[in-house]
Amino acid sequence: MNDDTIKLLNLEHIDHLIESISSISLEGLIEMHIKLFKSPQTCPNCLNETERFHSFRIRSITHSVLIDKKYLLIYYARRYKCLCCGKVFYEKNPFSKRYESISTYTKLSILEHLKDYTHTFTSAANAYFVSKQSVINIFDHFVEARRRLLPEVICMDEFYTSKVSKYKYACVLFDFRNHKLIDIYPTRHKNYLIKVFSRFPKAEKIRVKAFVIDMWPSYKEVIERAFPHALIAVDSFHIIRNLNEAIRHIRIEVMNKYKSHKSNPIHEDMYYYMLKKFHYFFLKNYENIFDGKIRIQKLQTSWHKSTILDYLLSIDDILKSAYRLKERYQEFNLTAEYETCDEELDDLIRLFKNHDHRLFRDFGKMIQRWKIEIKNSFYRVDNRRLSNGPIEGVNSRIKTVIKSSNGIKNFYRLRNRLIFSINKDVPIKLK
Repeated sequence: MNDDTIKLLNLEHIDHLIESISSISLEGLIEMHIKLFKSPQTCPNCLNETERFHSFRIRSITHSVLIDKKYLLIYYARRYKCLCCGKVFYEKNPFSKRYESISTYTKLSILEHLKDYTHTFTSAANAYFVSKQSVINIFDHFVEARRRLLPEVICMDEFYTSKVSKYKYACVLFDFRNHKLIDIYPTRHKNYLIKVFSRFPKAEKIRVKAFVIDMWPSYKEVIERAFPHALIAVDSFHIIRNLNEAIRHIRIEVMNKYKSHKSNPIHEDMYYYMLKKFHYFFLKNYENIFDGKIRIQKLQTSWHKSTILDYLLSIDDILKSAYRLKERYQEFNLTAEYETCDEELDDLIRLFKNHDHRLFRDFGKMIQRWKIEIKNSFYRVDNRRLSNGPIEGVNSRIKTVIKSSNGIKNFYRLRNRLIFSINKDVPIKLK
């Protein structure tokens, strides 16, 4: 019976020290009464050895081995008296630290629980029958996530933190190759990042070959100053998002020409209807649109996607040219190579800058400003194109932690929590 109880309590490592163990089951609580064998002890005052028993003191220690009930170790702590100096002292406690009422095993279980980014301090407190503040204290004491060594390729992004910091956005560095958080900083402000990056060891900075960023100009300036030899690439997702936003506005402009003309011939009313109903034709990859007959309710008929597209593009010449140019850029984005993309990119910049619509001309100016960084995005590492794709998945987990925790109020606690739960390989402090 004792062997089973010791296994249940995960105390096999001190089995040889246990003299007796018994349990009492109460409502929602199990008390485990435990004594250790009498053994020679070293006096902490004069370092002499003694076996003189003095008394027992009962200590209650939360020892959560199962999550259905609260387990308490009722530990009969043996006290000894030194025959040389008269000092009375406790035997060595294998369950918890001095003056603490939560066992070491429970603390380690709580930390393991918090490695799941969907878990919160509150859920850990409920699962292990301790207070939320105790969980926070345990986490703060044992977890201190240090910055990882700088890798060859770094993804740089931000996330919203106004509830936990005086700054609106925090800056994240992420390892493109190994998918690990490198570090998190409370702000993305240029001067702050320059100051932080200037403190990085030179040997580490030389190792960095490339940064992947969104189109935040401060990031580019910071990297150019702190990592002058590193290649800077713009994540293609942000370029395509700007392009899609431009074509969306052009479609809406054309569509709204026919919105109020209800007395006009039926074909103009159909223009509005078709542009509104099939808006996704201008944003979605044509190959991903359903290839069968698509129902057009207003005409009481069904058309193939090619017929629908031809109809949509026949409505307006500017919309048609914008769509064709957008498709050409997307094809370029999918197929271009770092070594050979210059000529096609220059041609696209020229076409956008000379387009009839202002939004496409603005887009052309934007890609001209970021031309070098767009070209760099086609650079490949381990046969993978440079992008912020790996960090986007991490950002969703970051948002989950912030949302589920209802906003951790201390930024550095939030930083430790994110790195600890996302990287999962952060060592805990042993003292």
